[in-house]
Amino acid sequence: MRLVVTVIKPAQVESVRQSLAALQVTRLTVCDVHGYDLAADDPLAQEVMMEIAVNDDFVERTVDSISAVLTAGGEAASRLFVLPMHEAVQIYRTVRGPEAV
Repeated sequence: MRLVVTVIKPAQVESVRQSLAALQVTRLTVCDVHGYDLAADDPLAQEVMMEIAVNDDFVERTVDSISAVLTAGGEAASRLFVLPMHEAVQIYRTVRGPEAV
Protein backbone atom coordinates (compact mmCIF):
# COMPACT_ATOMS: atom_id res chain seq x y z
CA MET A 1 0.00 0.00 0.00
CA ARG A 2 1.13 3.54 -0.73
CA LEU A 3 0.01 7.05 0.13
CA VAL A 4 0.14 9.35 -2.90
CA VAL A 5 0.28 13.02 -1.91
CA THR A 6 0.09 15.86 -4.39
CA VAL A 7 0.14 19.61 -3.88
CA ILE A 8 -1.64 21.45 -6.69
CA LYS A 9 -3.39 24.69 -7.57
CA PRO A 10 -7.07 24.90 -6.58
CA ALA A 11 -8.11 25.16 -10.24
CA GLN A 12 -6.63 21.69 -10.93
CA VAL A 13 -8.60 19.79 -8.28
CA GLU A 14 -11.59 18.88 -10.45
CA SER A 15 -9.42 17.74 -13.38
CA VAL A 16 -7.34 15.51 -11.11
CA ARG A 17 -10.47 14.15 -9.40
CA GLN A 18 -12.07 13.27 -12.75
CA SER A 19 -8.87 11.62 -13.95
CA LEU A 20 -8.70 9.49 -10.80
CA ALA A 21 -12.41 8.63 -11.00
CA ALA A 22 -11.80 7.22 -14.49
CA LEU A 23 -9.38 4.77 -12.82
CA GLN A 24 -11.97 3.96 -10.13
CA VAL A 25 -9.87 5.75 -7.51
CA THR A 26 -12.62 7.56 -5.64
CA ARG A 27 -11.51 7.80 -2.01
CA LEU A 28 -9.24 10.73 -1.32
CA THR A 29 -8.69 13.56 1.10
CA VAL A 30 -8.57 17.15 -0.13
CA CYS A 31 -7.15 19.89 2.12
CA ASP A 32 -6.60 23.61 1.68
CA VAL A 33 -2.95 24.41 2.35
CA HIS A 34 -0.54 27.29 1.94
CA GLY A 35 2.68 26.76 0.05
CA TYR A 36 5.66 28.82 1.13
CA ASP A 37 8.49 29.70 -1.28
CA LEU A 38 11.00 32.38 -0.33
CA ALA A 39 12.25 32.59 -3.92
CA ALA A 40 8.82 33.59 -5.28
CA ASP A 41 7.49 37.14 -5.58
CA ASP A 42 4.56 36.19 -3.36
CA PRO A 43 6.05 33.66 -0.91
CA LEU A 44 2.68 32.48 0.45
CA ALA A 45 0.44 30.76 -2.10
CA GLN A 46 -2.99 29.11 -1.77
CA GLU A 47 -2.74 25.45 -2.78
CA VAL A 48 -4.58 22.16 -2.33
CA MET A 49 -3.13 18.94 -0.97
CA MET A 50 -4.69 15.66 -2.08
CA GLU A 51 -3.95 12.43 -0.22
CA ILE A 52 -4.81 9.18 -1.98
CA ALA A 53 -4.27 5.78 -0.35
CA VAL A 54 -3.89 3.06 -2.99
CA ASN A 55 -2.94 -0.58 -3.15
CA ASP A 56 0.32 -1.46 -4.87
CA ASP A 57 -1.37 -2.42 -8.16
CA PHE A 58 -2.87 1.11 -8.42
CA VAL A 59 0.27 3.14 -7.62
CA GLU A 60 1.69 3.45 -11.13
CA ARG A 61 -1.58 4.33 -12.84
CA THR A 62 -2.53 6.80 -10.08
CA VAL A 63 0.79 8.62 -10.38
CA ASP A 64 0.62 8.57 -14.20
CA SER A 65 -2.94 9.90 -14.15
CA ILE A 66 -2.12 12.81 -11.83
CA SER A 67 1.09 13.58 -13.70
CA ALA A 68 -0.73 13.67 -17.03
CA VAL A 69 -3.22 16.24 -15.74
CA LEU A 70 -0.53 18.40 -14.17
CA THR A 71 1.74 18.21 -17.23
CA ALA A 72 -1.15 19.17 -19.52
CA GLY A 73 -1.76 22.23 -17.33
CA GLY A 74 1.90 23.22 -17.49
CA GLU A 75 2.22 23.53 -13.71
CA ALA A 76 5.90 23.26 -12.88
CA ALA A 77 5.23 24.16 -9.23
CA SER A 78 3.06 21.09 -8.55
CA ARG A 79 4.52 18.34 -6.40
CA LEU A 80 3.77 14.66 -6.08
CA PHE A 81 5.05 12.28 -3.39
CA VAL A 82 4.64 8.50 -3.02
CA LEU A 83 5.07 7.28 0.55
CA PRO A 84 4.97 3.76 1.99
CA MET A 85 1.86 3.02 4.01
CA HIS A 86 2.23 0.25 6.56
CA GLU A 87 -1.37 -0.10 7.67
CA ALA A 88 -4.87 0.96 6.68
CA VAL A 89 -7.90 0.52 8.93
CA GLN A 90 -11.60 0.99 8.18
CA ILE A 91 -12.81 1.70 11.68
CA TYR A 92 -16.52 1.32 10.95
CA ARG A 93 -15.97 -2.22 9.59
CA THR A 94 -12.84 -3.17 11.59
CA VAL A 95 -11.12 -4.12 8.34
CA ARG A 96 -7.31 -3.85 8.09
CA GLY A 97 -4.78 -3.95 5.28
CA PRO A 98 -5.28 -3.61 1.52
CA GLU A 99 -9.00 -4.34 1.75
CA ALA A 100 -9.40 -1.20 3.88
CA VAL A 101 -8.07 0.99 1.07
